[in-house]
Amino acid sequence: MDVKELLNGFGAPVLTVSFLCLLGDGCASPRDIAQEVLEAPNQHIKIPRVFEKVGVALATNFFIERIAVGPPSSTLELMVMEPGDYNVKLDSSFTRVPPQSPRDRPRYDFDFSFDLSQFTLKSKTVPENIRGTIFLLHGYGLDKEAMMPWGLVLAKAGYRVVLVDLRGNGHSTGDNIYFGGIERTDLVQCLDALRQQNVCREPVGVLGISYGAVLALQWAAIDPRVQSAVAISPYPDPEAAVDRYLKTFAPDLSRRTGREAAALVASRLAKFPDLATETAIRQIKHPILFIRGENDEVCLKEDVSRFRAAAAPGSEVEEVLLANHLLTGMCITQLRDPVTDWFERQLAR
Repeated sequence: MDVKELLNGFGAPVLTVSFLCLLGDGCASPRDIAQEVLEAPNQHIKIPRVFEKVGVALATNFFIERIAVGPPSSTLELMVMEPGDYNVKLDSSFTRVPPQSPRDRPRYDFDFSFDLSQFTLKSKTVPENIRGTIFLLHGYGLDKEAMMPWGLVLAKAGYRVVLVDLRGNGHSTGDNIYFGGIERTDLVQCLDALRQQNVCREPVGVLGISYGAVLALQWAAIDPRVQSAVAISPYPDPEAAVDRYLKTFAPDLSRRTGREAAALVASRLAKFPDLATETAIRQIKHPILFIRGENDEVCLKEDVSRFRAAAAPGSEVEEVLLANHLLTGMCITQLRDPVTDWFERQLAR
């Protein structure tokens, strides 16, 4: 699979904050930006073809569930991976680019390989060997297929894995998103439905990236059935998330416009007064694994320090050298062992 295509695939939905420069003069109003941020991403962000191709290649091996949630009403699409080794080779690495002059700052290329050449059609693991169920929650504007690398890693570790198209993303319905105000209840309802169908085998864990990381923590805060959480690149609150995204990925947008747009997003979510990530963390009784990239522009080092201080004893922080916000969740080689070891320790309790 072409690395540049895959990287563009992961980056494109985030980088489409440049869609915020919608007007002919190149500048959108704060109101336009806030409205678009809170509209269902699948209404204005096209999922990159690379994810569609991966989904076609793999999805016939896994069954799809559709679960009605709400209010407001939405139907979430889930993909369920049975545990086992599907013989997919995943690798990620950073390679230093030779400087062209002594004055050049160090630069690194990120390489990600996703080799399906030996993919096996069915896992041979029997249900009695299932170690638990882990839910995977994608970032803003992405979909469950974006979480397939992590699904394959955790299936190989012996877990049944549930990949979720969050409300308004992927193939799930819904006109708007709420940065967790509604989505955390959606996830409670998902778990209810899967338990009734005997799809969910306890214990239950969750891993999320960026927007999905924050939703994972908000869900775990209100649902004691979630016994372990891994949060990759979580942000402090919706206003900080939008402001930092715009500052980083829409550099042509004025800072004043970006800050006003972020404040408008926060004001429109004000009916959900507890969307601060730290608030959710303080309500979670079990330890949490926090992961950030060394160069993450949205999840700052001081954020994670506060999160860890607020979290239950035994919580840990893992930092991925060189990675920024877009790449941290793709660093499978660097994070495979810490994540699988974490779930093994926490879900075995």
